[in-house]
Amino acid sequence: MNRGRRLLVPAIVVAVFLVAGLLGWLSGSGRLGDRRAELEERIATYINVLTTVRREREVRPGLDARIGDVADRTLGGDLERVDSELRRKLATLGRDAGLDGLTVGTRRGSSVGTPARREFRRTAAERSYRDELDFVLVGATVTGSGTLAQVVDFMHRLDASPWIKRVESVRLDPTRDKGRMAIGIGVTTLFLPGVDPVEGGPPEAAPRRPIERYARLVERDPFVMPARPKPKPQASRPKPPPAPVRPVDPLSRWMLTGLVAGEPGDEAWCRHVDSGRTATLLPGEPLALPDGGTVLLVAIDGEVATIASGEETWQVLVGSTLDQRLP
Repeated sequence: MNRGRRLLVPAIVVAVFLVAGLLGWLSGSGRLGDRRAELEERIATYINVLTTVRREREVRPGLDARIGDVADRTLGGDLERVDSELRRKLATLGRDAGLDGLTVGTRRGSSVGTPARREFRRTAAERSYRDELDFVLVGATVTGSGTLAQVVDFMHRLDASPWIKRVESVRLDPTRDKGRMAIGIGVTTLFLPGVDPVEGGPPEAAPRRPIERYARLVERDPFVMPARPKPKPQASRPKPPPAPVRPVDPLSRWMLTGLVAGEPGDEAWCRHVDSGRTATLLPGEPLALPDGGTVLLVAIDGEVATIASGEETWQVLVGSTLDQRLP
């Protein structure tokens, strides 16, 4: 408050008391008449103005201090400086945490007007107060990749940074590289247009929680699927013994293809199933089979031949192999 304003308030007080005294004298002398009520109303108005000015003068230092504290935690007083500082600080935090593929992008600032807009009229004298900006928001997006420990370290450093910010979103995506993940974070800060922070910037970082608080989370790493236990080897079952090979009956490889009765005698014609070789059976003349064994034609009766091998005798129908016996 300048010197002129300091002198103005006592002068107003003196003037009010003089007016009050004058009005009191005039009222006592009966010169005011019907204007007494009007003058008393004016006096009450002047007293109210003085009381309001005094109250505002008392609370203004505290309000200025609070605004100064907010301004000192901003990154600047104009959009260009805040945009540059926000990029630099986020990139530094990411590099210090060891993130790879780090990128930082900022969004266009959005203005927030004064909440007291409705308190001012649309006149030329009050238009500047009505349209005055309260603060400006600036957003940024950080992307990168790293281990869970590096991601937690970055988040802890960001939380501990003393400049004003609000974390809008956090996205974690496990990658194909086991034990690593991609991170995407949205951050918003604000600044007061035309109000620069103190020289040197915000105070040193003061984390609200120690980094050791997250040690158990990093150790367990909930983003990594536990390895499946290997199945226990089953006891091998002994292989069953090979089925015994049944010897092939030589008679099953010869087919009776025809019978002939007449001079010079009965004949039975046979053909080997596999090779196509032919043979003729005659009564009283045993035929040695190539696969082993002998066979002898005994008699012919129409389409049925009676044959013998060793001490056995049986009947076979034409078109059947020699081992297919008729009942």
